[in-house]
Amino acid sequence: MSYHQTTVSNFPAVSLRSPELEVVVIPAIGMKLSHLRRLRGRGREWLWQSDQIPLALPRAGASYVETADSGGWDECFPTVGPSPIPGAPPGTPHLPDHGELWSAQWTSSVYEHAEGTTLAASARGVMLPYEFYREVVLDPVEPVVRLRYRVLNTGDAPFPYIWSSHPLFNVRPGTVLTLPSVSQVKLDAVHGRDDLSRGDVVSWPGAIGAGPDQFVFPADGAWAVKLFADVGPSGRMSLTDPLRGERLEMVVDSAEVPQVGLWINCRGWAPPGRRPYYNLALEPCIGAPDRLEDAVLEWHAAQTLRPGEERRWQVEVRLPEEAG
Repeated sequence: MSYHQTTVSNFPAVSLRSPELEVVVIPAIGMKLSHLRRLRGRGREWLWQSDQIPLALPRAGASYVETADSGGWDECFPTVGPSPIPGAPPGTPHLPDHGELWSAQWTSSVYEHAEGTTLAASARGVMLPYEFYREVVLDPVEPVVRLRYRVLNTGDAPFPYIWSSHPLFNVRPGTVLTLPSVSQVKLDAVHGRDDLSRGDVVSWPGAIGAGPDQFVFPADGAWAVKLFADVGPSGRMSLTDPLRGERLEMVVDSAEVPQVGLWINCRGWAPPGRRPYYNLALEPCIGAPDRLEDAVLEWHAAQTLRPGEERRWQVEVRLPEEAG
């Protein structure tokens, strides 16, 4: 059998395995992906894990960054940053930090079929009327996991939204980030950098502090930035760990998933009272920036889902046998 029950920090979890890969999902914690690694070779763990915020059952209405920023891969919909719902009547509660899905009650099932071992899950919106679906599919032959998404407006009025994958990756000094179709980015948040400001549109990767073609994570510095770009025609993004000789690639159809968000944290930010983190969020997304209100009113980059409308998209993650 290519899946089995396991535990992660005493929480029930599901391990999905192919001959090449293992993905572990924790259903009770927002269907969080907690582990992603190759089974052959050195088996580098790609998903970052916090040593300061333990895994815990989510609490609706709590601050994500204070209570749930424990690492792994979460989903953010219909916002990332806490935000009013644009066009809602006065007094309507705001959408929560990192959206609704990380604290939602999901239903799920796991099965095998010709396309590979699949964990299918769904959740319902609370403040907006939608059903959100995600399938995690392990290719039976190649070192590939496909995350397939579907969202349906179950209400009788349109609503704006943004969606962002939220994988936090385990990077180290020397890790190489490559975005082959990106040449400029727009800043949404800046910490510890006097040469950059929110709203700046700058060259990538040169203005962030790297060579002409790729960003190399530095050994020093204490800064963090959140930025966005159009993912470009290739739809490709990659991380390379030269010390371990491993690479991770993400591929999207830019007509379905037009943007990518980057949270580059070089020990430049953490919530008050915690040591600053060293990690990367490489986030294929639909709409920008993080707050839905800003995406609608400032950046004009939100999407709208009409009554009865369904939207589908996919993110493919590849772990090639070796970097190079």
